[in-house]
Amino acid sequence: MSELIPENMDEVKLKMARMLIDGHKVTEEEVIFQAVADLFQDYLEEAEEGHYDTSKLADDGMTFTVTGISGRQIAEFKSNGESFVEDFKKDALDLCFRLEDEAQRIALL
Repeated sequence: MSELIPENMDEVKLKMARMLIDGHKVTEEEVIFQAVADLFQDYLEEAEEGHYDTSKLADDGMTFTVTGISGRQIAEFKSNGESFVEDFKKDALDLCFRLEDEAQRIALL
């Protein structure tokens, strides 16, 4: 994955510190939310060998929807816990594996 996308809580804290130095005040939840959204999109593009489908994480952080190049929704999946942010906080590595597995599954649709 990209160096710019945090994959664990240590990297989240590092990104928050860098953003603060650059004058951007963000919360831990905001950084994790964006990281989860970016991670899944990256996994999806890797699984499909290009940008064919677009993922969106709902504002409540509980559901991903995937839209195909035709503009039609082709997949949806939910967090295991309260939200993907909470899933990340609980076990970031497990969530990364799950996102990667979902991306592989969707790529085969």
